[in-house]
Amino acid sequence: MKHVFRTALCTALMTAAVCVPTFAVKADAPVPARQGDFYVLANDQYVTFTDAVPQIRDSRSYLPMATVFDRLGFKDIQWNDAQRSVTASKDGVTVKLVIGSPSIALTKDGKTTTITTDVAPYIDASTSSTYVPFGLVADALGYKVGWDADQKAVIIDDVDAILTNNQATYQRMDEYMAYAKSFAQQDQKVTGSYSAVLDVDSKNEDMGPVKVDATLKGDYTMLQQGQSAMQFQTGMTVDAKVAMNGQDVTQAVLGGTDVKLPLNVNVDLRGDVTGGVFYMNMTGLSSLTGTPDQAWYKMDLKSMFDQMSDTTGMNYAALVQLSAASTEQGFQQTLADILKSAPVTSVNGTTADTLRQLNGLLADSSFTKSGSDYVSTMTEDGATVKFTLNYSGSKVTGYAMDMKADLDGMGAMTMAVGMKDKTMNANMAFTVDDGEGSLVKLTMTMDGTYQATSQKPSTQPPAGAQIVDLLGNAEGR
Repeated sequence: MKHVFRTALCTALMTAAVCVPTFAVKADAPVPARQGDFYVLANDQYVTFTDAVPQIRDSRSYLPMATVFDRLGFKDIQWNDAQRSVTASKDGVTVKLVIGSPSIALTKDGKTTTITTDVAPYIDASTSSTYVPFGLVADALGYKVGWDADQKAVIIDDVDAILTNNQATYQRMDEYMAYAKSFAQQDQKVTGSYSAVLDVDSKNEDMGPVKVDATLKGDYTMLQQGQSAMQFQTGMTVDAKVAMNGQDVTQAVLGGTDVKLPLNVNVDLRGDVTGGVFYMNMTGLSSLTGTPDQAWYKMDLKSMFDQMSDTTGMNYAALVQLSAASTEQGFQQTLADILKSAPVTSVNGTTADTLRQLNGLLADSSFTKSGSDYVSTMTEDGATVKFTLNYSGSKVTGYAMDMKADLDGMGAMTMAVGMKDKTMNANMAFTVDDGEGSLVKLTMTMDGTYQATSQKPSTQPPAGAQIVDLLGNAEGR
């Protein structure tokens, strides 16, 4: 909810993530027979090898240099017998590797940089072909490299080349970003309310019918200081009832504590967004958790996120930088940043696949005029997203993003988020039916009104507060 642009864009990206992997094969090419130890996709196309094929050596993947570099547009490939080196050149960029030498010489814009590696290229005796640890070379060139473990495929994407061939325009999205920027130009105070309702009807062979009714609701105030800091304060009411075989067992489920429902809880979440360290205080939960109400919980999201960078493909600083840049630049550059940052882990989720999905929703050609609005709708394999931009003259004054998705025949999800006249509304509903008599329904709503403010958020706990580090350390302040 930090900025309206990221709310809708994240919805679009989530839709792409849901839809893309459902494709069985590439629409423009059948899956060929695998050659060598693994497949290779270069810029969304399977590479065909005529003699030398991909090899795994000492648990590392190697590719025949000539074939793969040629597919990536390096037509000038030369062998120096005296130096036992091979060079490949394209558009003023030259890569030089020496057989047996764990280094890469990269020349770009007349400047040569030597990159030390942990493995070296070699010549395969059976084919006399030069093999290179292409993942390392691709990193040096700024390409994205991914691995699809299920399909045993190396994915190589030259994002700049893919974007160069992209003919889509994004006037609508540029106008949308100008609208979003108006919220980022001043610090914001947001006031609103939220609610969540959970209904569970389940049949259990041992316990009989089980029914759960739970609600959470409250009002909140949030302060946002640009991209750097935030504070979220709310008073919420939590209530629940659990019944088995028609008998109320709520207190037994609570573990015999003296918690009385409904429970009133006050939450204060504050933090340094740039640094990634947040603190949270929750009063009213001491009887349930055994933790004093005065305690503040420390959450180092930067450290937690960075520990997952091998999986996500992005560290926390890069994420913050991408978020900040999105409010200062045009959509074309934001799109490039997204595509370069998103990891590739599936042959059906390459950079080109993601671009096609995003263009299907966000490119100018995907919008149609409806009165004063522009509307784009995308449907893929049970998921439908409708994106509406509200206009006054040539300026965007609001938006709505509606999404519906089938959960593989076991339920459905709907989501709607929008902004109009500085008021945000969001609704989400999940229904899961296992087909055996158990039904789960979850609905969530949230609204908020934005207004410019000079009030600054607090990012630290009060002086002298007890701090409980969620990573396991208790400390005083």
